[in-house]
Amino acid sequence: MTDTDVQAAPLTNKERKEDAAFLLESFRAAGRTATAVLEPEEAASFASSDALIQQELFFKLLCYAVLSAQPAPEAVVRSDWDRLLAAGTVADVFAGTFELTCYALDPPVTRSDSKGKIIDFARLAAAREAWAQLLPEPPDPDTAVDVLRATSGGALKSRAFWVVREMRRLNLWHGDQLDRYGYVPDGRVRKRAARMGLVDIPEKADSFADMKTVSRGLHAVMRLAGAGNGDYDLPITLAAERCELCDSARMASCPIPHCRWRRAQRAGDSEVYGIPWQMKAYREFTRQ
Repeated sequence: MTDTDVQAAPLTNKERKEDAAFLLESFRAAGRTATAVLEPEEAASFASSDALIQQELFFKLLCYAVLSAQPAPEAVVRSDWDRLLAAGTVADVFAGTFELTCYALDPPVTRSDSKGKIIDFARLAAAREAWAQLLPEPPDPDTAVDVLRATSGGALKSRAFWVVREMRRLNLWHGDQLDRYGYVPDGRVRKRAARMGLVDIPEKADSFADMKTVSRGLHAVMRLAGAGNGDYDLPITLAAERCELCDSARMASCPIPHCRWRRAQRAGDSEVYGIPWQMKAYREFTRQ
């Protein structure tokens, strides 16, 4: 076990249920939601559209997913996305009419992280035949995220789960078995879930297999608070409690009912390898 793993007994299922209920209640009371990528009319027409239109709409989701896989605030990513859409870049790549020279001379976005994503867009367009097998419904819910990761050349890692989540939230995919892979296990969610004790996995575990384990675990935990959870990971992702930056002040005022990280500190494990735990937490976060 590394020096950043939480040293405390796992939460009981009753404690996890109470945490999940708190997160869900707080999320719904705050009225926050995820950014919509497909327009309402696009989502509404998906089921009745022909295969080509379905593929084009799905490609749009895939492109936003790879664009958002960068270290930038969502508002910045969304701004770049709107510029790419307005310039017709996404549509041109899908249609096979994209002109690289024109894009290089006059790109619709200026940030290098976003400009370079055109490579991933092109890779996804070239792999259309493979990911199109997921439409209109994935034949095997357990491998949908694997297909997304493979066809993106690895660009879709935690964001592969985002695609599943959005297709389920928009009611475009209907198999409820997909919900096990609809919890986006990005770094923030993994760290928050591990520190709270919602899942028993090291917060630094970041292999694709680990991500699948986290998503399945969160699906089981969040369902403890009710028969279903159409919000998926959002109550954790958008929570006001920033567990990844936990320090003594935040811990003292934290309203989360049960926390494995807090329990570890109160049990006397306040220093690891001579480093005060709150400073260690900050250093680890700033390395991400």
